[in-house]
This record gives sequence, C-alpha cells and structure tokens, in this order.
Amino acid sequence: MPTARISLREEQDDLRSRMRALGLSHGQVALEFATRYRLRPREAWRRAHGWTYSQAARQINTVAAQTGFDTDGRAAMTGPTLCEVEKWPGSTGRTRKPTPRTLALLATAYGAQIQDLLDLDDREHFTAAERLTLDGLSRAAPPQPIYVPPERSPDFAVGSDHQQEPASLGLPDRPVLRRAGGMVEVAVDRRDFLAGTATLPPFAAMELTRHDLLSSLTAGGSGADLDEWRQVVWEYALSYGSSPPAVLLRRLDTDLSMLGTVARRQTDDTAVRELRRIGALLAAFTAHATADVGDLPASQRWWRTAKQAADASGDLHTRLWTRGREIVRALYEQRPLPAVLDLVAEADAITAQGGVPPEAVQEYLDGKARAFVRAGRNDDARTALTDVQANFERLPDRVRQDTASWFGWSERALRLAESYTYSHLGDYTRAD
Repeated sequence: MPTARISLREEQDDLRSRMRALGLSHGQVALEFATRYRLRPREAWRRAHGWTYSQAARQINTVAAQTGFDTDGRAAMTGPTLCEVEKWPGSTGRTRKPTPRTLALLATAYGAQIQDLLDLDDREHFTAAERLTLDGLSRAAPPQPIYVPPERSPDFAVGSDHQQEPASLGLPDRPVLRRAGGMVEVAVDRRDFLAGTATLPPFAAMELTRHDLLSSLTAGGSGADLDEWRQVVWEYALSYGSSPPAVLLRRLDTDLSMLGTVARRQTDDTAVRELRRIGALLAAFTAHATADVGDLPASQRWWRTAKQAADASGDLHTRLWTRGREIVRALYEQRPLPAVLDLVAEADAITAQGGVPPEAVQEYLDGKARAFVRAGRNDDARTALTDVQANFERLPDRVRQDTASWFGWSERALRLAESYTYSHLGDYTRAD
C-alpha cells in the first residue's frame, strides 16, 4: 500500500519541532535547514522559527516599534518585501537589497547576529563601505539584549579548593560578591567572606526563607524540600524550548544560587547526593541556555560543572545524560572532532562499569553515532546507530511516550537520530 507523502512545510515543521524538543537553538535549526534544503541564510532563519512571510513581517514590525526604529509604523515590513529581501542578490525574480537597518531588525526578530544572515553572495554584492558598516554593527551592538551568567564560579559549591565539605555539591569553591552588574570573583579567605543570603539575588534570599519554612512545617522535612527541587528540574525540562534563553538564565541564576546554600545546610548524605544530581541537571540547562545566547566558552564551563556535579552524585543516569546532551550540542556548535570523541570516550568508560539502565544511555548512544559519522568512521557510526535503535526498544514506556520534556525519548527523537546519521552517511533514502 503506498504511503502518503507529506508536504515540504509539514516535513520542515516536524524537523523543527524535533530539534527544538532536543534543546537545539533556532540558530542550529537554521543551519540544519540551510544544509538540508539549500536555503539562503535569511530564509533559513525565518523557517527555523516556523514563520510565514507575513508572520515574520509582523515580528519585524514589532521589533521596529519596540526598539524605536519605527515607533509610528511608517516603514512597516510586508511579506512581499521580506520575500524580495531574502532573494537578493538573486538573478531571477524581483529582489531588494537589504539595508544595514533592515538586517539589524531581522537579526533582532530572529535572535541572530547580523553576520548569521549573510552568505558569500551577499558579501560580494555589498560595497566595501557597506561591508565595513555591517562589520561595525556586528561588533558594536548585539541585535538583542543578551544576558550573560554572572562571572562567578558556575560550581555553586561550598568547601575549600582542596577539601570538600560533606554538605557541598562536591565541587571547588570560589567565593564571590554580588554587585549591581552581576557577580565579581574576589580573592579573599573564605573565613572573611560574607556568608548567608547577603550574596544572593533578592528573590533567592526570599526563596531560602520559604524553603526553611517548608522544612520546618512539613512532615519529612528535607524529603519535601527535595521533592520541590525535583519539580524545579521537571519544569525546566518542560519549558526550555518555549522560554527565551535570557529569561531561563535569570531563573537559573536564582535557583543555582539558592541550591548551593540549601546544599551547604544539608547534613544527610543521601539528600546531599540528590542535591548534587539536581545541580548537575540545572547546570546542563544553563550550559544549553548560555550557548543559545552566544557565549560558547561559558557554556563549556557549565558543561564541565554539570559533569562534575553528576559524578559527585554517583547517579549513572545523570552522568550519562549530561554527557550525551553535551556530545550532540558540541557537534552542532562545531567543536573540534577530537574533543567530541573524547566526550564519547568518557561516556564509554562510564557505561563499561555496568549496571546502566536503558534510559541512561539513549542520549549518549545517539551522540556517539553522530560523532562517529562526522569523524568519517562510517562502520562505527552504523554500529552505534544500530545500538540506538535496539536500545530504544528497551526504553520504558514513560520515556518513549514523553514528547513534552527533555527527559523523554520518543519515536520522533529516534527518527531525527536516524535522519542525521543516515544523511551524513549519504543514505538519503533511509534519511527521509
């Protein structure tokens, strides 16, 4: 019986939703679209958001009004105009050369940098003066406000540099002081460091009061507190793809600050290990969000923190989940392949210890297949993809049926994994 072919729009909608469900940014979706569908960069970014010409034009006009470029709406973007801007400098059809102002507005609406919206054809058709202007705009003013996590240790830890305290998250401590613009690391002895909530964001201090009250008034005390932290992680797993990364980072900053203090006060070893596991997951969310706002070096530091906290927790699922997520992200961020293969080797070593449940290895096996195919190790990639497919059949139903959170691994995620590896192997029939 012949199977019905879905439309290109439906195919792209499905691909976009699968990639976003895996925590990939709009920029990474745009790159995939540009490669897979041979799209020019401005069209790839628009389609990465799933917008029609008219929908994108409305977004651009909103940005123009909010930024003061066009408060009166006298120079509104239209769908046909945007179509012409995307096609420039094409040789067929009507095209329109984008001005630096137009590119800045597009970049802001799409959450991109101006240079992300240009390819070689564009650059060759701009004058030297125009290229200089665009380069200056890219360096001088990011197209959107970017929230960079405070320049403090992402370790949210307690304890000295050389000795780990029982109630810490198991990571080195770097004392910090908060000022208006964020956090500043200061070289002071811990005994002279301002303790308590004085260094926390105001709302984090209030949350600590609430957690203390919860522990005091609820039967079970720390157990109820841990349940709430698990709920915090679950909410991030559900909301990541729909919340702007800058908003997530502000929330994560507060939660991580508070988590460090909660861990410092905790004396039960089992509870401390669970807080470390929770901290590892929150650090992984922070690594994703930090990369999404364009700070890849900071993102890599947060990945290191996530792995250190996961290792300190002793939880196999978290240790492998964080590494699997990082492997996939590292490939999309175009880190050097030897570094990505080192991440695969780390996860291999953990898996070799045995006793690993199927849901703990699915992310890592997917990342392994992708890394091998990108490294040209095609036979190893096929073997790894076979492991992905076989392990998928062993996943608990709650994992395979979860299409809403980061902790699910549905059939759609499997199809994306297969499509990625098969397309890089040149097997386009299976990739489709």
